[in-house]
Amino acid sequence: MKVLKRTAVAAAVLLVIANQASFAHQTLDAVVVTANPLGSDINDLVAPVSVLRGDELAKKQSSTLGETLNHLPGISSTNFGPNSSRPVIRGLDGDRVRIMNNGGASLDVSSLSADHAVAIDPLLVEQIEVVRGPAALQYGGSAIGGAVNIIDNRIPRSPINGVDGRAEFRAGGPEMERAGAALLNTGDGKFAIHADAAYRKTDNLRIPGNVLRSNAIKEGSKLLNSNSDQQSGSVGASLTSEHGYAGLSLDTYRNDYGTSLFEGADPTRIKMQQDRATFAVEQRNLDGKLGFISSLHGSISHTDYKHDELAGSAIKATFKNKGWEGHFGGTLVPINTAFGQLKGAWGIQASSSQLRFAAAEDGGEEPLVPNADTSTKALYIFEELAVSKGRAINLGARIEDVRVKAVAGNENANSESGQKKFKPFSTSLGYRQGLNSLWTATSNLSYTERAPTYYELFSNGHHHATGMEEQGNPDQKMEKGTTLDLALTYKTAESKTRLGAFVTEFSNFIGLKDSGVLSADGDPIYNFEGIKARLYGLEADGRFPLFKGVFTKAGQIDLSWKADYVRGVNRTTGGSLPRIAPLRLDTALIYTEGRYSSQLDVRYAASQNRYDDSLGATPSYTMVGMGASYKTVIQGFKSAYWFVRVDNLTNEVARNASSVMRDVAMVGSRSLRAGLRASF
Repeated sequence: MKVLKRTAVAAAVLLVIANQASFAHQTLDAVVVTANPLGSDINDLVAPVSVLRGDELAKKQSSTLGETLNHLPGISSTNFGPNSSRPVIRGLDGDRVRIMNNGGASLDVSSLSADHAVAIDPLLVEQIEVVRGPAALQYGGSAIGGAVNIIDNRIPRSPINGVDGRAEFRAGGPEMERAGAALLNTGDGKFAIHADAAYRKTDNLRIPGNVLRSNAIKEGSKLLNSNSDQQSGSVGASLTSEHGYAGLSLDTYRNDYGTSLFEGADPTRIKMQQDRATFAVEQRNLDGKLGFISSLHGSISHTDYKHDELAGSAIKATFKNKGWEGHFGGTLVPINTAFGQLKGAWGIQASSSQLRFAAAEDGGEEPLVPNADTSTKALYIFEELAVSKGRAINLGARIEDVRVKAVAGNENANSESGQKKFKPFSTSLGYRQGLNSLWTATSNLSYTERAPTYYELFSNGHHHATGMEEQGNPDQKMEKGTTLDLALTYKTAESKTRLGAFVTEFSNFIGLKDSGVLSADGDPIYNFEGIKARLYGLEADGRFPLFKGVFTKAGQIDLSWKADYVRGVNRTTGGSLPRIAPLRLDTALIYTEGRYSSQLDVRYAASQNRYDDSLGATPSYTMVGMGASYKTVIQGFKSAYWFVRVDNLTNEVARNASSVMRDVAMVGSRSLRAGLRASF
């Protein structure tokens, strides 16, 4: 039966590729993304970029950022239960994937441990951009694997006349979510104000399979201690014009959630809070006013983050992270040369953060990490030469100064390790060639260096989330990787397909390796150490119509599809890298008629028998889901978008190979979710 399912899904993907040139569905709008310093349309980019916005974002929103993005090409998730999940891009996670809010860093500590949630609520997001592959040129070494930029309108960037906004409500799912959000914008064309608020509450997750860890409990169909209660909101204001804006926003985030684990009889929970203030400014259309400068933009933000880790009512550890980040840059006036039009961008960036970690005095354990200060300064330049219509070459470079210092203040053995200094350098060369009016080929070669983080340098203690003793190396060297990315894109005004391949060679990859030795408490000891590694894979996705005039003249059935594969190799030992997602194939039949849309989708994930941790292999699975949506007008609103969805129709047991909790957390049981998003 499994072979039959695999063959059926693979045949559907091959059918898509073979018939892509057939007639197409609705017109595809141009999407301008910030992933390119020049603000190019997504179809003109060399780097592979995915964008979620509008109705598509509403349908895919989950309680975590990782699960919201999990169905995009090349992206899986860390999935530490239903409350904490970061995106994994092409097999890379942690501090190799940079998560940002409007281009600025999110200074939480989600990269340190998979049980730490990202302090962002997807309900309040306008657009999510994901760069697959190195984005270090613009965002720094922590984007050596990719970048995720969360875009909202908390600082209005264009004039607003009158009042507009939206409200959203959703309920259901295997965690019995109850969530709502409201956004309001008002202005007189010169001064604009934004306000938003969101609330989400969930019960314990219902799961179809059994937990395989002694400190996790399933009662009936529910995974105990997996519920959550979160709130977030913001206010912002700006002076606006047709040529730019200057504004300030204040936002806050609170989350109280279970980790799905227990310490004895006590549930382990995390109480998180983050407050952030941001000032941003942009001046466009400066051509001729400041010489060679076409536009200027800048922002600075300050973040105050804290979370307590509890066992029952007792606080076992406290993380605090305070810091700021700022950037200033712009674009240059295009220059016509003998070889074509030359456009450019530049930027300077700086940041500083102070992590403070305190373990319970009666805990009897050494703190996992010492207090640590991290500061960075960086400069980047980016140039693109449009040789002719459809042909362009781009070249960029970035140099950084990174300093990481262990600070005395807790009992970690590495507290006296002092300051470590690094000067990462990154560069990239890209080429875009239009083959004809429908086909475009792109290639991108990049070299990236990443400074090791405070935990890769100074960790020395027991990690509760993983059950391991983790030891850093204060003499750690920089991570260095070279990536080649090739892609072929087919696009009409109404359909699109992208086929891509990539390979990354790491001359030094900082991995967490099993030493083969147990601690005095019987826990395995893992060391952060440099190895040689290779990651390579394939990505493909697209959408095109199968039938027109179905049921009615306006009725149409489309086929949407996606396929991705990543292989991670430890070239030092010849083994595999840990937590790599297997081959995944997705297909969806989508029926549309005017304001109505419905779909039936199937996802197949192959078994993952290549692993490098104690959790073992993950079996293959096939997930079936279905949903429907309808756009209408209700009194007092401009538009309303209703949606309903059934997930895991066959109640399949599906474990995530990229998760350190795959022996506990899994895809939820069969469930129904419904929601309404209305604009006014």
